[in-house]
Amino acid sequence: MKFGPNRWFVSKAPFLAILISLGNVHAEDLSREEIVRRVTFDIEHLASDELEGRGVETKGIELAADHILKEYEKAGVKPGMSDGTWRQEFEVRIGDVVVTDENSVTLKGPENAELKLKLESDFQPIRRGGSGKASASLVFIGYGINSDEDKYNDYAGIDVKGKIVVLIRREPQNRSGGAFRGEETSPNAYIDRKLELLKTSGAAAVLFVNDTGSTSGPDTDELAAPASFGTEESAVPFVHVKQAVVDQILKASPLKADGDRKLSSLKDVCALIDETLKPLSQEITGWAADVSTGFQGKSVKTYNLIGVVEGEGPLADETIVIGAHYDHLGFGGYGSRTANRTGEVHNGADDNASGTAAVLELARRASAGPKPKRRMVFICFSGEERGLLGSAHYVNSPVYPLEKTVAMINFDMIGNLKNNLVEVNGVGTAKEFPDIVKKADEVVPVDITIIEGAFAGSDHLPFYQKQIPVMFCFTGMTDIYHTPDDDSSTLNMEGAVLVIDYTEQLLKGIDNLETRPEFASSQPGRRRPTSRTPYLGLQPDLAASGADGIVIRAVRPDSPAQAVGITTGDVITKVADAQVEGYQTLIEKLVAAKAGDKLKLTIKRGEQTLEVEAILGPPQR
Repeated sequence: MKFGPNRWFVSKAPFLAILISLGNVHAEDLSREEIVRRVTFDIEHLASDELEGRGVETKGIELAADHILKEYEKAGVKPGMSDGTWRQEFEVRIGDVVVTDENSVTLKGPENAELKLKLESDFQPIRRGGSGKASASLVFIGYGINSDEDKYNDYAGIDVKGKIVVLIRREPQNRSGGAFRGEETSPNAYIDRKLELLKTSGAAAVLFVNDTGSTSGPDTDELAAPASFGTEESAVPFVHVKQAVVDQILKASPLKADGDRKLSSLKDVCALIDETLKPLSQEITGWAADVSTGFQGKSVKTYNLIGVVEGEGPLADETIVIGAHYDHLGFGGYGSRTANRTGEVHNGADDNASGTAAVLELARRASAGPKPKRRMVFICFSGEERGLLGSAHYVNSPVYPLEKTVAMINFDMIGNLKNNLVEVNGVGTAKEFPDIVKKADEVVPVDITIIEGAFAGSDHLPFYQKQIPVMFCFTGMTDIYHTPDDDSSTLNMEGAVLVIDYTEQLLKGIDNLETRPEFASSQPGRRRPTSRTPYLGLQPDLAASGADGIVIRAVRPDSPAQAVGITTGDVITKVADAQVEGYQTLIEKLVAAKAGDKLKLTIKRGEQTLEVEAILGPPQR
């Protein structure tokens, strides 16, 4: 076993050719071929043109729902809703967000000062806050973080109920070696987490402002579009304002710091919080605001599809959720990576007919017996492609108590198994998970990359934010992701079944625990082994990377990657003369190397092809 930064790679090359059948150990007697056949049928049907890409606005998503519910019923899975039905209804807003004429922000300051902000140049209303009005005094709430684990609370000693809060984007010390997760994004920075805390605290409205660490001046201080954070109304009136607006407020009424120090600009405020890692929350003397937001847009009804296999024994009131999203992009447009092909069916075979098929197959196996110790709740979520809306709706309106929900396993894109490699995310979210993952790997012959973090891009995230341990299985990004070419003919069906076999063992491992798994934040430095992988210092864009190359999203300052001139937007096409098959190609080469080794990389930059040789640095803790 080799260790890398925030991930482990487990190689079982001698077992690559072994295939075992775990699906037929239940009451039913099916051959391996029959199991592959039924999973293939699920994927091919869900990804067929007839289902119109399963967009939330299409008739095809209802055809998909019909198929899922028939399979639940055929397997003997019981309806999961308390009224004896399968469907949990919610609304998804679709189409362009229209900002109405009632949007306005007026700031009222000392000595009768009044600032009427200009729409789109001084402020932008954000759809997540919904339509509404608020008139109240201003309170500065820093980054809006409350984290017991990190011993940091912007809400301590300040009452924001009924107030309009000034809130900074992201989090402090967003740098290598910084607090929380340093350069990586921690859950404290997620907009969902910030809005949840604001609602709980009773704030009346939000003036949201970019942090100065990632937005260094007027030229880069861009306002978010109204739909940037999703279109689900889930918070109080919410407007994004320019840093210059906050600077005007602070110039007239500076914030107070220790030793009678006064902070008259956002830059000074962010710098002091970064330096001391202490909140500066306080009322902004003499200032109030009138905020009005309004939006228009179409909405459609859609459904989470919930089935249950009840447990048996003393732990039967505890719940394990097994989930995947069954929606996709319909005919393109919203979310498509091929804007010139709007109108073509985006079948979404890998994303996420493959994950939906995994939920159905595991539901069949669980229902076939023997009875699990804990309740198994199978959920096919809708609205994921619109911003994790279905899973967010479930955790906000849970059918089974969240305090009794001990774990969530999520599937998203498991249809492209290559080189026998499965990525398991979220292993650091419970202290028992590493052992469960190891034992599952001993039973099912896959090579696993274990990633401690929960990863922000799929339906396990809302559960993780509720402090429920999660695991997320994934077989890699491809260059046909979110295009009309993501068809069932491109998938490795036997590989998908092998992933299902592996995750069945994960599920059994959780179910067999004598006590519920203990939630753990997956932040670096906590419950993780020492990194032994040499340091290169770049971050890939997973959504854009694939067999055509690894697209670079960011390069860390003073890193080996920066030293040889690698920059954002570069595409790595070869690593040590090995053709890239995905970002895992780079990981494999790194874990096999040591600090001081030279790593040859072939880079595509526009029309240019470059070769660089980076000298790998010592492992980063």
